[in-house]
Amino acid sequence: MYIILVGAGGIGLALAEILNAEDHDVVVIDKDPIRAKKMSQEKEVVTINGDATDIAVLQKAGISQADLFISLTDSDEINLVVGLIAKEYGVKTVAISLIKTNYKKEVLEKLGIDMVIHPNIAAAGYIAQMISSKDILDLSFFSVGDAELIEQDITKNTKYHGLHIFKFKELLPPHSTVIGYFKNSKFYVYNSEDRIEEDQKMLLIAKKEEIKNVKKLF
Repeated sequence: MYIILVGAGGIGLALAEILNAEDHDVVVIDKDPIRAKKMSQEKEVVTINGDATDIAVLQKAGISQADLFISLTDSDEINLVVGLIAKEYGVKTVAISLIKTNYKKEVLEKLGIDMVIHPNIAAAGYIAQMISSKDILDLSFFSVGDAELIEQDITKNTKYHGLHIFKFKELLPPHSTVIGYFKNSKFYVYNSEDRIEEDQKMLLIAKKEEIKNVKKLF
């Protein structure tokens, strides 16, 4: 995919590195010259130093060719504005970070926002998994305000402790999936041979009406 990422902060920097390693074509935009230089030199990611609200900057980044547009600045207003511009340029999927959680779903849908990332629970690894997974990118599954992230601590007393992850996934209700897990403050994506083990914090995503059924599995 051709991906434009706005914001080279902590999450943006790590996410760009992951996506670049996965052979996506990534272009990063950041108005801070020091951060832009760091991204370009240390992470070897194509980086443009500029303001993403400037149409000329977006055109330089190749906005009309982008398959995915992600804005992770620390300003909700900027993320919403550049997300709207990206949609006007025909970008199929637009994901933005929002600190506030009281935006109405209908408003975001009219703006064309496909995916909302909340920075208080965001980790670069699981964001990369979200945007790389076809079943999650299916917007009939992950529409704005229609799905929620679930964090579940795994202990020895967890119902399916020790079960292979591929078998556990078969038990999940429709419109839900496992993204990965945290362990020792690091995020990992489950391999097919991995098991559900103690001290993992499993991260799942599910439609709101299925959340109770997902939690019953624990």
